[in-house]
Amino acid sequence: MGFHDLVRRVEDSERALELRRAEAKASWHGLRGSWRKGWTPTRIILLGLAAGLLVGRARPSRALAGLSAARWVQMGTSLWSLGASLRAKDAATSAEVAADEAAVASEIAAGTTAGVAAKVEAAVDDTRPFVPSATGYPPGAPEARRRADPQWDSAPRPAEAATELSEQR
Repeated sequence: MGFHDLVRRVEDSERALELRRAEAKASWHGLRGSWRKGWTPTRIILLGLAAGLLVGRARPSRALAGLSAARWVQMGTSLWSLGASLRAKDAATSAEVAADEAAVASEIAAGTTAGVAAKVEAAVDDTRPFVPSATGYPPGAPEARRRADPQWDSAPRPAEAATELSEQR
């Protein structure tokens, strides 16, 4: 069998898989919709009554009343341990995700560092000297950086001067 025949078979299999997936999804949506429509208030009440009857016949309160205090403590500690292990699993999963994100960030930073190093090297190779503008800022600086702060154009008000003097002491 040739390479092209294998490629054609794989493509056919992929199309068949997508078709089956779409059919399964449609069936699932139909089942879910009919399940939800089937839960009418009458059925819910009848199911609740049947469950209550079964629980009443089994009388689980008798079985629970016969447990000693030590057994209650043992069950409580078991449930507490189960909760702690689930929280530990969640923390481990979160740590694993954070480690993966940190690895991606370090790869991005390494690429950025390489790009910055290339720009610095290109700037060093450039033989034109830096000539500041009349304001002392580079020509590409934002307008807010080039504009003088009007607060420093006049002398401070007397209250500000007194506060400044008292803070220096």
